[in-house]
Amino acid sequence: MRIIELFPSQSPVFSIEIFPPKTPEGTEKLKQRLLEFKKYNPDFISVTYGAGGGTRHNTHTMASYIKNELGIEAMAHLTCVSHTKTEIHSVLDDLEQANIENIMALRGDPPQGETEFNKPKDGFAYASELIAALMDREGFGIGGAGYPEGHPEAESLEKDYEYFLAKVNAGVDFIITQFFLENDFFYKWRDAMRQMGIDVPLVAGIMPALSVEQITRFARTCGCYVPTALLKELARHNDDPAAMRQVGIDFAQKQIEGLMQEGVDGIHLYALNRLPAVQQLAPLVKK
Repeated sequence: MRIIELFPSQSPVFSIEIFPPKTPEGTEKLKQRLLEFKKYNPDFISVTYGAGGGTRHNTHTMASYIKNELGIEAMAHLTCVSHTKTEIHSVLDDLEQANIENIMALRGDPPQGETEFNKPKDGFAYASELIAALMDREGFGIGGAGYPEGHPEAESLEKDYEYFLAKVNAGVDFIITQFFLENDFFYKWRDAMRQMGIDVPLVAGIMPALSVEQITRFARTCGCYVPTALLKELARHNDDPAAMRQVGIDFAQKQIEGLMQEGVDGIHLYALNRLPAVQQLAPLVKK
């Protein structure tokens, strides 16, 4: 089933994002964790793709397990990084054979050790080009990324809106945002997209903070503002990791409650493969 088909009947759609482990032992451990995730009835689970396709095989393994063994709709991430167009189509062949019907189409971050994205030879430079190629091929539901605070590489917020519109015009079905920690950023972005005539579902990405170091590192990478009050509360429990994690979950709970009141199209939980976040936050959405 294509994920876009969920939106008219589910309100809001609830999804979880995981990353594939690098070892067989880690893979088996995550499979057991996913059995626990299943109890909370996610509408779909997305699986990330390492820089340069470094976890390509593991991404496919996890997506196939989620779809074909757990019976949950799966979405495999796919990036332009380090791939020729021929290689992209080879990846899509593999996904089709595994019964994966949904792709998160991304430009991707530069490979490790590089600071700038460089278009691969005979590859794609933008997510919109990858989306257009998926549309030409047919057979896949297509998700894209949104940045409520603007993509950190964009020259301006207005320019970022132009790039976003190109993804939508290329044929994306729905958008999942980068995580944000102030709901007002999402509301303003959502309203701006609707004023531009963009009517695809806009799914809010939520990531619970685990510590001051973790949340500031992630935020720095994606240009996300971290509220001072959250940092202070995390720092207050600096010697108690469990208490810090609960601070992050409590903060995310308030975000989700606010988003639900606003009638958001979907909630996408960046779970970081952790069960407590799913246990405490999923029931807020899947009532």
